[in-house]
Amino acid sequence: MAKKIKYSKEFIVGAIGILALLLIYLMINFFKGIDLFKDGERYYVKFDNIGEVVNSSPIYLNGYKAGNVQGINYDFENMKSVIVTIDIDKRLRIPQGSYAEVNNHMLGGSDVSIILSNSDKYIAPGDTIEGRLNKGLQGEMGDVIPSLTNMIPKVDSILTSLNTLLAAPELHNSIKNVDKLTSDLTTTTAQINTLLGRDIPQITERVVQMEDDVLAVSSQLKEVDYKLLFASLESTLHNLESITTALKNGEGTAGMLLKDKTLYNKLDSTCSAANALLTDLKNNPKRYVHFSVFGSKDK
Repeated sequence: MAKKIKYSKEFIVGAIGILALLLIYLMINFFKGIDLFKDGERYYVKFDNIGEVVNSSPIYLNGYKAGNVQGINYDFENMKSVIVTIDIDKRLRIPQGSYAEVNNHMLGGSDVSIILSNSDKYIAPGDTIEGRLNKGLQGEMGDVIPSLTNMIPKVDSILTSLNTLLAAPELHNSIKNVDKLTSDLTTTTAQINTLLGRDIPQITERVVQMEDDVLAVSSQLKEVDYKLLFASLESTLHNLESITTALKNGEGTAGMLLKDKTLYNKLDSTCSAANALLTDLKNNPKRYVHFSVFGSKDK
């Protein structure tokens, strides 16, 4: 029978401790996102600024987690850059011209994205990739804040001027005038509505009636015999011309009156005698009128 191997208590405790440490190490790397059992290729990325990238920060490719940051070292020779060691899935080939971009998040933390180019040539594992920093919204806000700081005095001046303007009595008077103008416009609008609703239809009706009357007159004018009218006018004018000629030539009674001076002189003499008679009658009425109460006659 084979002999059973007996382990001392010290050995058992040491083995359990080692297993516990190994388990803790595996759990820590698991929570960091590091897969110790997955093979990857190592690349180096040169950044001027890595933002908040730390060891084990994820590496993304089109949203897919392709690896992790394995180490961060400052370039003491150039004193301007930081070398980040990344471990990428060995199935992934990175075209030449690609670059790594650091993305900063609003709530803190950073990750790295690989932006692939369209080249058909690839970067060999162990080579250096260009690194860039994407400031994101937080970085843009950082650039905007100085501008906002410079704008604050101007905004304060504008608000002060606005308060002064609002406190001016002229503004209140203008508002009252605008209110009065609005009231007048309301009244005018009501009058216009009344005009459009009542007066305009009446005027339109009268215009239509006038149009009908004009049409009736036009119809009557169309019925007039203009030839007969013009012939009658021509005849009348001819008669007037004949009368005028007769008067001018002294024909007829009216012509003789106009041409015979003897008749005029007799009429003038008769008028003078009648005048003298009326004057004498006025001056000596007893000579022509005899009147007595008792019927006696004056001598």
